[in-house]
Amino acid sequence: MNGSGSCFNADELMERDHEMRAALFGIQAVARALHEHRDRLPSADIDQLALAIESEARRLQLMFEPPAKKHIVFDLADAITPAIIMTSALGVVVRNTVAAGTWVEGSREHTAQVVLALLDNARVHAHSEVDIRVTSRQGLTTLYIEDRGVGITSTAGQATFERGRPGADSSGSGLGLFIARRLMEDQGGSLTVARRAGGGTSFGLHLAAPMSESSEDLSGVARQPVVAR
Repeated sequence: MNGSGSCFNADELMERDHEMRAALFGIQAVARALHEHRDRLPSADIDQLALAIESEARRLQLMFEPPAKKHIVFDLADAITPAIIMTSALGVVVRNTVAAGTWVEGSREHTAQVVLALLDNARVHAHSEVDIRVTSRQGLTTLYIEDRGVGITSTAGQATFERGRPGADSSGSGLGLFIARRLMEDQGGSLTVARRAGGGTSFGLHLAAPMSESSEDLSGVARQPVVAR
């Protein structure tokens, strides 16, 4: 605890403020979509939007709970659905080809948070449609989030995730992508970025593929970090 009575340092407080603002913005956007279009939405869509609000409210709740590094096997397609719904509610066309039953190992909450951050990054900077796809090989599952914006420079690479990189997000702080990379590393995964073939940016979320496809608590099992080659 520091002299101000807070248990967080200045950087941690800035990161928490950034994430709280992002979560509240998402809740506000989906609530507005429900209010303005409820009469024209199928009941299934209303249920999905309500689920997205619940997911973001849970993210806010987790910010005030002790951190728990619990790794589980979870369905990637199910985990990223709220983020896609929220982004779509803001007018972004998101084409998702991740099939149900795509099992990965890590933190469901952290993965969902990273996907939302990357989709929001595409919304703010790329102003384009976004494609989400997945590949699996040799025990590694990679989720790709790809836009058709101006793309990154050939020399930017992993510097894209550095804190404080000018122009990295709408505030210029670079916190969104900085936090996203850290959340991937905290769950034993990794986050990479490359130029998309044909123009745009391609982010890769690399997670371990489980040995068995079941939602099993793996919090007590030591794992090697996932390194994308």
